[in-house]
Order: sequence, then C-alpha cells, then structure tokens
Amino acid sequence: MRKAKKWLAVMMAAAMTMGTLAGCGGQSTSSTAQTDSTSAQQTEGMTYNGQDVSEPVELVMYYLGDQTQDEDLVLAEINKILQEKINATLVLKNMSLSDYSTKYALTIAGGETIDMIYTSTWAFYQTEASKGAFAEVTDEVIDQYMPLHKEGQAEASWGQARIGDKVYFVPCNMANVNANAVLIRGDLREKYGLDPLESVADLEEYYAAVAADPESGVTFAYDASQNNDTAKAIELYDVNGWVRLEGALLNYLSYEYSDDVSADDLFWMYGTDEYKAYAEQMKSWADQGFWSKSAIANATDVKEAFINGTSASFVQNLGTVGAAASHPEWKPEVYDLNPDANRYFAAYTGDGLAVLANSQNQERAFMAIDLMKFDEDLYNLIRHGILDKHYTVTEDNLWMPADEMANYPYGTGFSWGFKNSVYDMERADTFEDQLEIGNLWKEKAMEGPTAAFSFDDTNVKNELANLQSVYTQYAPLLDLGLVDDVEATLAEFNAQAEAAGLQKIMDEAKTQLAAYLEEVGE
Repeated sequence: MRKAKKWLAVMMAAAMTMGTLAGCGGQSTSSTAQTDSTSAQQTEGMTYNGQDVSEPVELVMYYLGDQTQDEDLVLAEINKILQEKINATLVLKNMSLSDYSTKYALTIAGGETIDMIYTSTWAFYQTEASKGAFAEVTDEVIDQYMPLHKEGQAEASWGQARIGDKVYFVPCNMANVNANAVLIRGDLREKYGLDPLESVADLEEYYAAVAADPESGVTFAYDASQNNDTAKAIELYDVNGWVRLEGALLNYLSYEYSDDVSADDLFWMYGTDEYKAYAEQMKSWADQGFWSKSAIANATDVKEAFINGTSASFVQNLGTVGAAASHPEWKPEVYDLNPDANRYFAAYTGDGLAVLANSQNQERAFMAIDLMKFDEDLYNLIRHGILDKHYTVTEDNLWMPADEMANYPYGTGFSWGFKNSVYDMERADTFEDQLEIGNLWKEKAMEGPTAAFSFDDTNVKNELANLQSVYTQYAPLLDLGLVDDVEATLAEFNAQAEAAGLQKIMDEAKTQLAAYLEEVGE
C-alpha cells in the first residue's frame, strides 16, 4: 500500500474525481425522484475516477447497533449525494449489539443480498475473512475505486488489517488512544473530605466512603453490570504495564511492554500472580458492597447507572466518560489513575467495513466507502446527521447538539466503520478534564509493538471456541470478586483452560508473533 500524502493531495484528488462525474452531455443525477430508467438515461457516460458508473445500483449495508429515529431522513440526504457522484443508492440494515454475536455469521451465510458489512478485530473480521466471505482489498482496488483512500488513508491501517499478506476490509482512519478513565462525583468526594484521586488506592478509598454513607443517594459506589472489563483495564492492565494482543486473543494473552518484545514474552493472564492479586482485590471490593452481589446478572448499562444516579462512578474510554459528565450539581470529575503508564494508539482495525465476496456490486461498494469516509458532506451526515437539525457548527469548527440530536445521536452505530480523524470535529462543550487528559495522552501515545499483528485462528478454531466457553464461565465472576475462594476458583479456571487447548493456542500465537516481529524488524 502506498503511504498517505499531505491532505492537500486528498483535496486535489477529490476535485479531479468530482470533475469526471458529469456525463457526455454535462448531466448528473441530483433528484431522488427520478426513476431508474430516467436516471440511467441522464447518467450515460458517468464515471468515478475514470470508472464507468452509468448503470444505477442499489447497495445493501449492514451495521451493528440500533436504528435511530431519523435514520431514514439522514439516509435520504446521503443517497442524494451518492446518486449524484456514483449513481448508487444505499439501503441500511442493522444487527443489535445484544445479538450480533449469534446473528453475524448466520446473516452472511444466509444467502441474503449484502454488499457491505461492518467488521473489525472484535467483530469477526479474521473469522469471516478466513471463510472467504470478504472481497480482497488490493492495490488495484484502491487505485481504481478508492482514490481518496489512496491519498488519505493512514498507511499503518493497511498493515494492521493484513491476514497473511492480504487485506480483506477497509479500516477506519482514526486511531484513538486505547486507555480508560474513571468518572466520579466530585460533590461526594468533597463531602467525605477526600483529596482528588491519583491512584487506584484513592479510588478504593472513595468507594469505601460511598458504600459507608446511607445518605449518599446512590445505590452502589460502582453499579457493575455483567462483567468488570472496563475497570479491569485500569486496575490490572495499566497497573502492571501489560499490553494485550488484539482480536481473537484479546481476553487471553498479554505481554509486558519493552523495547525488544519477543514472542516468548507472551503469557496467559490468568496464570499470573498479578491476576491473582487483582482478583483478591476485587473480592475485597465486592465484599465491602462496592457493587451488587447480583452484578453478573445486572442488565443496566454502567454509563446509564451513573447518569441516572444509582452509581457514584463510571469507567470507560475517555470520550465516553466525558460525555457522561452531566449533572453539573454533582461536580463531575474525570481521572487518569495511572498517569505514568504507557499509552498506545488503538488499532485502526477496531472499526471498518468489508465488501462481501459474493456482492454483485463490489466496485461500486468500494467507491461508496471511499466517498462516505472522505467526502466531507457525506461524512458529516453519517457521523452527525443533518446540519441545524441534529447538530450545529461554531465559527471555530466545533460541533454542538441541535434541537433534534436525540433522534440521530452523534456517532451512531451506522457511522462506526467510517471514522476519520481528518474530518471529525471536537465538541464545543467537551468536559475540561477530558480535554486535559486527552491532550496528555496524545502527547505520549505510541503505536504498540504488536498494533499491526493480526492472529490467524485457522489452526485453533476449536480450541478458541472451547477456551471462550471456559472464560465466560469463570472470568466475569473472578473479575467482579463474586466467588467464595479466589485461589480455588482460579485453579479450576486454569485447569479447564488447559483442557480446552490453551497450550496449543499459546504455541500458535507465539509462532505467528515471532514471524510477524521478524517481518517488521527487517
């Protein structure tokens, strides 16, 4: 893949591309009311980047998340532009986040007409690509159908998307810092006479004070829901300097950062003294009533629990906790509890779009992705909705919610695959703590040694499925401290993991990582 040039080149490419859109008679489609026959007649000779797009097509795209109230209104505006520029109409379908894990593969294999689908390292990219479900994104594809990606897409993203020496989806063009922060109620902290938080130990002191205060007005210090994954990032990974492998191995294997990481540095997280100490700490917190004994079955989202006042804290990525810092009377405060920890850019492959291998409109689908990510008007429609209806823009190019933003919230699931830092605007009323921490993280963040490593699970599919079953049985309970005996439960967990094929998975991971590190080190 070619390296991205300066953004001026992108704009020049865009201008050149748009200049090819007029047909022989200087006509282009601009009205959604046209019939297919009329559209075809008026777009004779229409091209995009020199490729013929005179035949109108309909593109079906699946995304993950729930449909918003005004999705159809926004889609109508998107289609006006797509029809004008590539003679295509987009049809949206969705899978809820609550059931995508069971429906994703079935939907692809079901024979339904699908042209594009959201995918990522956490949403079946490797699995489905290895089945041959996705079309390859070759240099030729980019040259012919994605001129704006050719100029503007981050080079590292293509490397991260490789499976072997091939790429099967188009990653997003936004690499945020992969770290979590904690949001608390400053009014309660001040009530208890506590200093601003600086560490996990300080957080524990805050939790203990809340739990001991029947007048706090909250139900739990942290209203945990089903697992402790977001807090675990702060209380285990950051504290110990661990870097996890992305994708299929995310919950299992890690290594401690160093300048000369090797495959032999990989370890199974749940067999370490560090994890045992963490699990014992979580049991202590659970026993003190920091969260419900029924947290494993709690279906209330931790963010919603904070916003509705039943929880005194919320842990998640920086943007999400900042967005939850409502209720100014609570004096919300956001903290980085591990300020000395290394910070890494998240992989570009955390979001993206694949074109289906059996799509009859592959070329046009790649063109649509090209435009929806790198055409500014389309991008803003997808990410924000309709200007002055769902959002407004200040003179400083910052965005603010408009009156009807609730009907098309910023960053809806439809938009995830198109994330692009070139056009993404900062929100004008961004929480001050969030901005300060975010700027510090960006200054120190680096690309992790394994950011572009993509694990091929072909040789260990059965073992990974077995390990996932064991993980689901034990890890959430241990992470929440909801076990009677940490040491005994951990012993059972590790024994079951070994029986599931952990060693074979570890050996395969080390073999692939060694080959990857040798390749990038050349």
